[in-house]
Amino acid sequence: MFFENIALFDLDKKTCILITIAVAAALLLFIYICIHFSKGKRKGRAAEKKVAKILKKLGKADHLRIINNAYLPLYNKACEVDHLVFGRFGVLVVETKGISGKVTGSGKNLTHTIGSKTHKLYNPQMQNKTHIDNVTHHLKKGGFDKTPVNGAVVFTAKDIEFPSELGIDIKGLEKLYKSLPDAGCNQDVLYNYFQDMQVKNPLKKAWIRTRKKND
Repeated sequence: MFFENIALFDLDKKTCILITIAVAAALLLFIYICIHFSKGKRKGRAAEKKVAKILKKLGKADHLRIINNAYLPLYNKACEVDHLVFGRFGVLVVETKGISGKVTGSGKNLTHTIGSKTHKLYNPQMQNKTHIDNVTHHLKKGGFDKTPVNGAVVFTAKDIEFPSELGIDIKGLEKLYKSLPDAGCNQDVLYNYFQDMQVKNPLKKAWIRTRKKND
């Protein structure tokens, strides 16, 4: 009887753990759905689709390889990169912003004004620098030390004002792409390398999306 009670206790303990995990997963999914369908996230996704379409069109003749919404390992966590573009020029890391209004200031936190409302905006250049550093780290780890890495923050809305040093618009993205020099890189090899390392866990990906700063 004693051993039976121990077995039941262990069973109940395991059941409680499973229930806790299931509840946590359901809660995370609920939060993700709420954020996913929020107005800001919808604008962000629309902006990402717009840039993805333009990148695909720009690189068609050059056989560019592109990973949109790349989930890359970052230490013991992960980060989401809006667009990873692979070409003979190396790697282009693109952060997309679909916000409207006016962005002012400098440093880590900027001021984003829409009509009469203002709020803080995490500097997208700093955000993209984290992504660039992460990509550079993985390139070195894979033996691609000499691969050039470029970055760009792209604002897609027509009714957005921002300092020139903060990013570029769609036309600016086209100019940047055309200015990238041929470095003799193999885009297929680079693409496959980053595709294989992507985070696959759907819960971890959902968690990253809920924590992503300012679309």
